[in-house]
Amino acid sequence: MRVIKFSTEITTTELAPEGFQKQLNDKYGDSLLMYYSVNGNFRRVHLNSAEFGADSQYYFAKKAKLYFTNKNNSQVDSLDTRENSLKLLSKGKIKNQKIMNLDCECYEFKAISIYNQNVTLNYCYNSESPKINPELYSDHNDFYLNEYYGLAKRPYLKFSIKTEEFKITYLANELIEKEIGEEIFKLK
Repeated sequence: MRVIKFSTEITTTELAPEGFQKQLNDKYGDSLLMYYSVNGNFRRVHLNSAEFGADSQYYFAKKAKLYFTNKNNSQVDSLDTRENSLKLLSKGKIKNQKIMNLDCECYEFKAISIYNQNVTLNYCYNSESPKINPELYSDHNDFYLNEYYGLAKRPYLKFSIKTEEFKITYLANELIEKEIGEEIFKLK
């Protein structure tokens, strides 16, 4: 079991509506914990989001579903990850980056969203990081996560999504190998 702690950096462009930066900061917080299970499940926990901001995203590999929970709200939304909300324009390797003093290989996916917006996704990983089994993520087509895991065979140490209005970057600052009980993956 591994846990990766990320800092969350959010920026907006002049095309973003008034107050959008604050909305995104309130929704996603300032950091993220990513829990990986050996069976392909993962959970993203947003830290320091606002009172009704994002709490967690749970991925259950056997169901090919991503579940979203928010703070102070019992409603659970879900997404079928076999469907990709993006239409790929191009993909490829881009310049390496230093993350946590590690040389990381990076890949970029350029796509069009269902709202006809340009979207750029970047994933970076270190080849010395502990491996994961990419087959466990073969049904996570959304955001080309299955393709990324197929290439890297490792968790990402950086993920960013950039649109014409905003950019959200998750940058790893700690990688922890430890035993975690399965209760961390219980949908709340």
